[in-house]
Amino acid sequence: MSRPRVLRLFLPATVGRLAYGILPLALFFTVAQATGSLGSAGLTAAALNLTVVLGGPGRARLVDRFGRRVLPALAGLYAVSTALLVWAASAHAPTPILLAAAALVGACPPPLGPTMRTVWADLMPEGPLRLRALSLDAVVEEVLFTAGPLITGVAIAVADPRMALALALLLMIIGSAVFGFGPATSRTPTIADAADTPAETGAGLLRSPGFRPMLFTLAGLFAALGLVDVAVPVTAANAGTPASAGWLMAGMSAGSAVGGLLFGRRTWATPFARLLPRAALALAALVAGLILLSPLWVLAVGLIVTGLLLSPGLIMAYALADDLAPAGARTRASVWVNTAGNAGITMGTAVAGALADHVPAQLLYAVAALVLLGTATLPGRRLARTADPGIAPPAVATS
Repeated sequence: MSRPRVLRLFLPATVGRLAYGILPLALFFTVAQATGSLGSAGLTAAALNLTVVLGGPGRARLVDRFGRRVLPALAGLYAVSTALLVWAASAHAPTPILLAAAALVGACPPPLGPTMRTVWADLMPEGPLRLRALSLDAVVEEVLFTAGPLITGVAIAVADPRMALALALLLMIIGSAVFGFGPATSRTPTIADAADTPAETGAGLLRSPGFRPMLFTLAGLFAALGLVDVAVPVTAANAGTPASAGWLMAGMSAGSAVGGLLFGRRTWATPFARLLPRAALALAALVAGLILLSPLWVLAVGLIVTGLLLSPGLIMAYALADDLAPAGARTRASVWVNTAGNAGITMGTAVAGALADHVPAQLLYAVAALVLLGTATLPGRRLARTADPGIAPPAVATS
């Protein structure tokens, strides 16, 4: 497929995905402003996130069966349900109604990222180009989720959060429409295909050899990241400079972006099913080392180095998901990777939040390192046993 056709798919998908970087803070502050309650906004965000996770496989199943043309419809439903939520908040609706409206919003977001990763598998032959495409995708997503909150902050500063919310919905609708009706790819289903696809296609996805161990390995990696995400602000606050948490975390994000770019540019003879657990083990050592790093600028260097392994871990998980999934369930496989990561980081953040007021930050780093060690030696070991030539990564030329 020619480069212009690739850009006609990747650029609108990127535009739409930027909305997901803007929406969390924009919607949180819009609801908080309308209700006058940060607590209500927090409960609303929790209800929304719950259905985002629970409904992810179902939305992906729609894309697997009917193709990208369902994305604009989901984006439209998301915009309408978001407007309903904002109206309910402005009308000071009872909390149960707010939560129901938020749950409806969470049921609708179009799976732009997972669908784009499926498209990469269609567009790029197995080998160097596909791995580099997945690496680029992971790095771009990292940048979008860094830029999104900054855009929201500017919008709040010059106007109010509703401006950021409106911008995000506009980006989602435009991106989903252009991407959804963009050039067809080799596995884009037709209506006839959808009618002929058996309901059980992909039903054994979670039973595919290595798939569940891969998900648990990724969840453990992100659970540790959730602990670090709380430990860093606690460290900064204890040092008397809470604002420094921002550039400390930015350093880890920058390291992750660089790591993703470098990862896609060299040869990996080791199957990813073996390499992902080794990455978790290396991260355990790096995170344990954060306990000893002081002052803050030294910690920043340690976080940058630690971040180098984050995007590669995610890239390996996406590549494994694509290889391990049945042919009709690749979008669902990518969504399950997202779900595992989101569940892991949510659990890690929850544990860290419960401990943060009672233990020193160093203990949070230690718990994160132990989680990574357990991940590498339990689900990671099971994942490594599944390695065979069928799921080995393609050879990638070093340049």
